Amino acid sequence: MWPSLRAGDVAEVEPLAEAPRPGEVVLARFESSLVLHRVRWCDGSVCALRGDNGGLEDPPLPLFRILGRARRVRRGGALLEMERWDVGPRLVGRLRATLKRRVAAWLGRTGRA
Repeated sequence: MWPSLRAGDVAEVEPLAEAPRPGEVVLARFESSLVLHRVRWCDGSVCALRGDNGGLEDPPLPLFRILGRARRVRRGGALLEMERWDVGPRLVGRLRATLKRRVAAWLGRTGRA
């Protein structure tokens, strides 16, 4: 089984035909960036997302800011269907992300705006 998305992966995203469901990975537009995060809940007008390796849920996001649903990932020369790369959060990934955030804070770098 492949782990979650990695640096260098290229995700294929399809437009949304309906509101995303909890557990799906979606492309969302934040104020200053695009992210691929997993849907925690969605009530039809807003959705809450969380990165698999993030410690906290993102603030609720209006549905119009969700641009599409991830379907496939290109990793190196391989094209992976969703069931081959999307295995959800991993403890090691969360620990790594937490360490990176702490080092960035210690160096005086800020996170997402």
